[in-house]
Amino acid sequence: MESIVKNFKPQGGRHCITNSLKQIFTYYGYPMSEEMIFGLASGLSFLYMNFSTAPMVNGRIKVFEFEKKLAERLNITIKCRSGKNYARVSDAAKRMIDADDPVLIYVDMPYMSYLGMDRDSHFGGHAVVLYGYDDLKKKYRISDRDNHDNPIRIPGGRTAEDYHLVSFRELEEARSSSHRPFPANNKYLTFDFSGYTNVGKDVLQEAITETCQGMLTPPARLLGMSGIMKFSREILRWEKFSPDKLKKTGMVNYFQINEAGGTGGGLFRRMYGGFLLEASDILQNDKVAHAGRQFIRVSEQWDDLADDLWQLSLEGDTALLKKMSDSIQHIYSVENNLYLSLMEAAGKIGDTL
Repeated sequence: MESIVKNFKPQGGRHCITNSLKQIFTYYGYPMSEEMIFGLASGLSFLYMNFSTAPMVNGRIKVFEFEKKLAERLNITIKCRSGKNYARVSDAAKRMIDADDPVLIYVDMPYMSYLGMDRDSHFGGHAVVLYGYDDLKKKYRISDRDNHDNPIRIPGGRTAEDYHLVSFRELEEARSSSHRPFPANNKYLTFDFSGYTNVGKDVLQEAITETCQGMLTPPARLLGMSGIMKFSREILRWEKFSPDKLKKTGMVNYFQINEAGGTGGGLFRRMYGGFLLEASDILQNDKVAHAGRQFIRVSEQWDDLADDLWQLSLEGDTALLKKMSDSIQHIYSVENNLYLSLMEAAGKIGDTL
């Protein structure tokens, strides 16, 4: 038996979860940009993770915390489901597809062969949309971030496919993976849009304020502005790494920052700038628009840092570390002022509601 969700149109995008959500929202008649989805969920953050294999930065909030906040602000229901019995999870996905419901699933990236990743580069929080299957050929049809008009960079070059055919066995391995970070563990999402509420000034104010507070007063020193300052200090200690670990750390963090890694560019700062520009039209607030343009500019500084990390991955030149530390400290100053001014602007939004 072959089944494909009728009228589902795969779309490429900037970031895996926002692109997957964008496709689901569009399919059910609630189109929304990735930038608006990202900003409404207060997605912007910063985290410095000191893993033994390679320290890693991240620029967005946790998987599932993101989806929960988005659902609350749009008054919809997004449920995360999972199960240890893969056969049951697989059957549930097929039933949804038969009912013309695309399925947002999570997969461990190195098991998806079309991505061409190292088998040990585990990340089980990668979101894709499952929208077809063929029992005879034992293949699933999947939409990822790439598309014919949206090529993405992968280790082997570039890919720009509207959809990928993935074997039943391959997808089982990717979905059932329990490897950290963010183990996939057969997770998938279901949606109920019956209570959907249009985006208004109040939820925009709430989302913007939460992002600013999260960055300025984080609950741990690894997070927010404290995390950025820690990054500037810790990067100098990378000098003690072995040549192989140093190069690997440069590569890992290049993809965590650059748009090639699915951040939308500049450690998600470019996406957040786009959100503020879109939100400013609803809020009729020039200061929010100005902040949006500033976030896009600071994203370019993050991308410059990513370029240095790329060079580090190629050459292992420890002389780059001091330069990068100074760059991160400059970004810290710029972003700190940005969140302070944006929170003030958001507070004035509340006065006019």
